[in-house]
Amino acid sequence: MIKPDHWIRLWGEKGGADPYDPDLVNSASYDLRLSEHWICPTRDPEDFSSAKCKLFPGEVVLASTLEYVRIPRGVACDLKLKSTLGRLWINHSLAGWCDPGFEGNITLELQNLGPEPFVLDAGRRIAQLIFIAMESEPEVAYGDPGSSSHYQGQRGTTRARR
Repeated sequence: MIKPDHWIRLWGEKGGADPYDPDLVNSASYDLRLSEHWICPTRDPEDFSSAKCKLFPGEVVLASTLEYVRIPRGVACDLKLKSTLGRLWINHSLAGWCDPGFEGNITLELQNLGPEPFVLDAGRRIAQLIFIAMESEPEVAYGDPGSSSHYQGQRGTTRARR
């Protein structure tokens, strides 16, 4: 079952997103914004902070959400790119799932599929979290001892950890 706006507001007010902005609550999702931290392997330096990042056709950049999120143990989240960005040929299809218990900034893999450069602005609404209630809490949530979590507590844009 997908959680509604009043549940999302309560989640945010209790520290589910930092910073929390009630204007980012939708009827069945919470919008997330871009931070100023980027990692792009075709740039020098490839790890940088900036209010803007110009993404060239075919180029991929790692970015992160401005919001540090805390996903409750009884909920999983599906992360979807805002539809306006998809209509502008920006893609985020590599990873989009937050396990119960995950906590941290979410790293995004963004690619420009269009024919023109596209400027990504820090603070822009980039994606939305959809909260899905689980039948029950897992025995081992993300970040618990015994879990295979690599990114618990990550801050900023985070490279792959193997």
